[in-house]
Amino acid sequence: MRRSLRIAILALILRCSILSAGTSGKIAGQVIDGETGEPLIGVNIIVEGTSYGAATNADGYYTILNIMPGTYSVRASMIGYQAMIQQNVQVMIDLTTPLDFELTTEVLAGQEVVVIAKMPTVKKDVTSTSFRVSSDEIEQLQVQTLSDIVNLQAGVVEGHFRGGRAGEVMYIVDGIPMNDAYSGENLFDVESDMIQEVEIISGTFNAEYGQAMSGIVNIVTKEGQQYYSGKLSLFSGDYVSSHTKTFMYIDHINPLSVSNLQMSLSGPLPFMKERISFSILGRIYRNEGWQYGRRIFRPQDFSTFSDKPEENVIQSTGDSAYVPMNPSEMKTLQGKISMKLSQRDKINYTFFYEDEYHRDFDRLFKYNPDGNYHHESNSYQNGLQYTRMFGKSTFLTANASESFTEYGQYVYKDPYDPRYVPIEHLTQNNSNGFSTGGMRMWHHFRNNRTRILKADLRSQFTQHQTLGLGVSYKQCRLWLHEYQLYFDENDEIRIPSDSSWYNNSYTREPVEIAAYIQDKLELGEMIINIGLRLDYFDPNGEVPEYFYDTQEAPKRKAKTSHQWSPRFGIAYPISDQGVIHFSYGHFFQVPNYEHLYINPDFEVNLIQLKGDQPPRGRYNIMGNAELKPEKTVSYEIGIKQAITSNLTIDITGYNKDIRDLIGQITMQNIYGGKFWRFINRDYANVKGITVALEMLEQQPGSVGFSVDYTYQSATGNASDPMDESKNQESDPPIQSEKKRRPLDWDQTHSLNMAMTTTQMGFHISLIGKIGSGTPYTRESPYYNNRILNGERKPMTMTFDLNVTKDFYFNTWIISPFMKITNLLDRKNNREVYASSGTADYNYDMIFETYRGYKTQEEWYIQPNFYDEPRKVIIGCSLSFDQKR
Repeated sequence: MRRSLRIAILALILRCSILSAGTSGKIAGQVIDGETGEPLIGVNIIVEGTSYGAATNADGYYTILNIMPGTYSVRASMIGYQAMIQQNVQVMIDLTTPLDFELTTEVLAGQEVVVIAKMPTVKKDVTSTSFRVSSDEIEQLQVQTLSDIVNLQAGVVEGHFRGGRAGEVMYIVDGIPMNDAYSGENLFDVESDMIQEVEIISGTFNAEYGQAMSGIVNIVTKEGQQYYSGKLSLFSGDYVSSHTKTFMYIDHINPLSVSNLQMSLSGPLPFMKERISFSILGRIYRNEGWQYGRRIFRPQDFSTFSDKPEENVIQSTGDSAYVPMNPSEMKTLQGKISMKLSQRDKINYTFFYEDEYHRDFDRLFKYNPDGNYHHESNSYQNGLQYTRMFGKSTFLTANASESFTEYGQYVYKDPYDPRYVPIEHLTQNNSNGFSTGGMRMWHHFRNNRTRILKADLRSQFTQHQTLGLGVSYKQCRLWLHEYQLYFDENDEIRIPSDSSWYNNSYTREPVEIAAYIQDKLELGEMIINIGLRLDYFDPNGEVPEYFYDTQEAPKRKAKTSHQWSPRFGIAYPISDQGVIHFSYGHFFQVPNYEHLYINPDFEVNLIQLKGDQPPRGRYNIMGNAELKPEKTVSYEIGIKQAITSNLTIDITGYNKDIRDLIGQITMQNIYGGKFWRFINRDYANVKGITVALEMLEQQPGSVGFSVDYTYQSATGNASDPMDESKNQESDPPIQSEKKRRPLDWDQTHSLNMAMTTTQMGFHISLIGKIGSGTPYTRESPYYNNRILNGERKPMTMTFDLNVTKDFYFNTWIISPFMKITNLLDRKNNREVYASSGTADYNYDMIFETYRGYKTQEEWYIQPNFYDEPRKVIIGCSLSFDQKR
């Protein structure tokens, strides 16, 4: 009976149509006679410069749907009345912009009344915590990347939204999810100059959003207009720091160490100006980084060390050059082409391309820098969006997209490269310090192709009700191949056989289907959002029938899963400039695919080869294609009140109960081999309160600022899905935690600040972040009272300064600028030594005998334990705008 009812509900939703992430807003209001106060019927309301418009009904009300976020002028006209134009009308994603008109009788033909629209300081239809940042605000803040914008928001700590694990945030661009199917990370970092508006939801969210437990980052990119505009920007700089002991070679200033070239152009397509427009941006970025090594040794060298320094045998063939050990390079191309087929039909084509390279610092290779891994990735996405207006109150949006990303990790791409040497060069030199030869031996390659079909049917069902119904379909094709090289008895390089634990490959094609219904009720000044979502997942994987011999056990197809997610939110005004909101919801997320399919042959190896752990896993880890979706039940209550016409305060309290997080269970086969299988076993709870103040910069010379403080407690039994295997492999093994303890990213106190102003033609922004220390576990051979995350790291504090000066020449602007990150050059501890609670010193060193190159003191200097030092960038941009 229950199953039949669910199928009937799903069928009903599927027949209706499909709802995608919000990419537009609406304008609604009433037109009255300015003298009598009577509603006016048949008044034409036009959004100037667009094809959007409506006419008032018998009660004088109108609604204009599907408007791209931005700032507009809206015109109201009717025969016998003076036309009225309201300028500076702001439209935001998923929100209603109230806009009323009072028309007066026309005295002279052609007269118009032009006024600056007064936008409400408090948006009264926001039912949960969200932040919307427009392109104008991004320009005021002078931030470069999307991640800079996201980390400015309250409750966000290094990508963790309100205490959730990393990877629990969905990134959406023009209605299409943009997360990497394998790892859950953001696939593209949309350039700030391409963003029209970004909506960041850290609280609960409506039913149209799925596959996320902690937050949504919803981006709408810019469309080309009916005039041309463009920008050329370049900058360069370097890290300027006095911490020469911590950061090798930091006192060598290279003005081209950090360089960037960016070009953008938008406007109408020649000869088809009324129908087709474009917006395109390209960027080349290069950063040598701030963590250096020195090439004293090459991977082919071999040395041996003894407790007696005079017996050391050292072979060194390096050129002593300083080598960047955390460099990065990126090339991006992003754009959108918009075509108006008619007054009712429109097509958008979006494309993204990104080529990225980087290396990660590893102190082991500080004097043998060529022995560490290289990381390369290449990604692209093509998206097509079709919008159809049905009358004035209903519109359909259909989306289709395909994305592809490939990733490689290796020392030399060719596994038979003659520069490879046996692993003994790295592991058998009797050193407990820096590497003096050898290299990493794993090769890791993967790619995934993701196809998504979704659409959106949204209707102003009545004057007070907006209804949406929907479904989405997503199919991924994941391929992975990784192996660890070795040398055979003939000293020939070899790739392990396909049956070896050290050679893994798979191809999987999981499918996700979702259906949802969302209703927005605007009952006078009270707003209600209510929705229901159904998610279905088919992993298309296999699991063993039993686990005492996983390799020989028969395999069966993994079971599918589904779940229902109710969502509810309400906003109610408590004054003419204040609103209280409450929201509640169930949120599910399929675990990252890497946890489902790792070790696809279910192998358990009794003997571990020399070398390091696999790049994306650990020794004898086993995936589980039947992992259930992780679940969060979240609610929040808050109040937002305008103090003055441009100053608001927002106070919000929240609670998240998180279940079925991914963890591991320790198992053993009949041969005595121990292995760890992923299961749904971890749990967490997050609670907190945020207080935010915001004052808008209303005119040149004034000051705008935002300040938010968050008090938060994020506790759980495990921070990492692989904690169990790490604990069991430690010496001695550690019992995994059963009760809740602070999670690794639990920052009790967080304070974010941003200030913008224009003084004497200089645009200035100052951005600050202050946070209390996150937890760590104190451990030492002579410290027996081990308490998981029982101690706190030092507090962190950073300020970034941006200054720009504009010089106007008709339609052109020349803008020299300077950006300084970590203005105070503070050594913020990212990681600490477990014995001391600081990155500066390890107490354990006094109990150790050091054997190796250089000194024990230098071995324990880890620049990757700190945030990046002060960076100074100087650049200039040249822009033009025909509209100016």
